[in-house]
Amino acid sequence: MNKNKKRRGFTLVELLVVLLILGVLVGLAVPRYMKSQKAARARTFAANVRQITSALEAYRVDQAATGAAVYPDDLTKLKTYYFTQEPINPYTGASMLGTNSVSTGITYTVTTPSLTYELKVEQKDIDDVDNDNLTDEKLCDAIPEMLPTQSCP
Repeated sequence: MNKNKKRRGFTLVELLVVLLILGVLVGLAVPRYMKSQKAARARTFAANVRQITSALEAYRVDQAATGAAVYPDDLTKLKTYYFTQEPINPYTGASMLGTNSVSTGITYTVTTPSLTYELKVEQKDIDDVDNDNLTDEKLCDAIPEMLPTQSCP
């Protein structure tokens, strides 16, 4: 037999070491990725609520220029002029400018002369963002510092 012949391939031990290293890396990376996805959904939802609040104030200012400074009867009136793309609830995939509070994650009510409004967050903390093992609480209770104060009564 020729002793100068080069060895080809990997030994079983080498392959097992590589698989072990990959397993450890995946075990560390996947939980962090999932945690960052949860936080991103919560931040997106909070940013959408802030955008809607800003659009409501812009609507009121625009109305004051032509008459009484009033808020819209419903959020669907904001679609055309105040959003190039409707804010989407990252938990349900539905537009947050709709009327169904289950899919939008918010409820919007306006007083009779349309001089004040109430925008309440109804979205549940289904991702358990605050890690308290409660998924039936509202996001207002889980992340109050991220949401506008008036939307978390």
